[in-house]
Amino acid sequence: MKHALFILATGLLLAPAAQAQTKLTIPPLSPTTRIHQNFSTSYIDLTYSRPSLRGRVAFGGLVPNGTVWRTGANTITKVRFGEEVKINGQAVPAGAYALLTIPDAKEWTFILNRDTAQWGTYEYKQALDVVRVKAKPTKLAAPAETMSLNVENLKPNAADLVLTWDRTQVVLPLVADPDRIVMAQIEQAMKGEKKPYVQAAQYYYNTGKDLTPAIGWFDEFIKGNPESAYYGYYWKAKLLQKQGKNQDAIAAARKSLELVQTDKNEVSKAEYIHLNQEVLAAAGAK
Repeated sequence: MKHALFILATGLLLAPAAQAQTKLTIPPLSPTTRIHQNFSTSYIDLTYSRPSLRGRVAFGGLVPNGTVWRTGANTITKVRFGEEVKINGQAVPAGAYALLTIPDAKEWTFILNRDTAQWGTYEYKQALDVVRVKAKPTKLAAPAETMSLNVENLKPNAADLVLTWDRTQVVLPLVADPDRIVMAQIEQAMKGEKKPYVQAAQYYYNTGKDLTPAIGWFDEFIKGNPESAYYGYYWKAKLLQKQGKNQDAIAAARKSLELVQTDKNEVSKAEYIHLNQEVLAAAGAK
């Protein structure tokens, strides 16, 4: 009897294991997507799940108009900004947010909410909203089967967060202030031992700032880097030419051409001969 009870007990213990099923790997209906996009001086991260139409109507059907939507499928859609951005003039500090929307035929509402742990919008609290902004949807000629969120139209200080699904596209413009950040970096770095002469000077050149300090920085670079002096003289020539100081630019470009002749790398030698010739032509050299 004891033996029978032991077998019965053992059988009961083994039953769940015997009934365990092999786990299958099945294509998800709404696959998760993660996007890391370099933007301004940092980045924008997006994490969301992408639902598909599968014969349904997205907005006004599967997603009711006028109600808060998770902006995707499964868990809440999340966006992280690596630095402060502005949305419709409203400042949004660096950090992670739930990206919610209220779709409507004529006007959408984009919401950034502090609660990034919520599933769907079942526990959504408007009191945790950081910003709410309106956006006009546009109608697409052909339906997009799968929903997408992308960072598009990238500029040094601006980008668009673009939502596309079915026949609807909505754009949320984002604005950053990289100049404030970079100028603070330059000011601080120039107090240190390893001064970023080249990067700082090139930033001044590319953003249309006063080039006088930038030319001085290339002079310092040339002093400290005799093996790369041809590079410093080339950039000094570019800056001088942009200032309209053509004769000084011609002298600097010719000095660069003289020094680059000792470069043992034939590829870079040919490149900087060509680049200096372009500066000479722009400065009107004969």
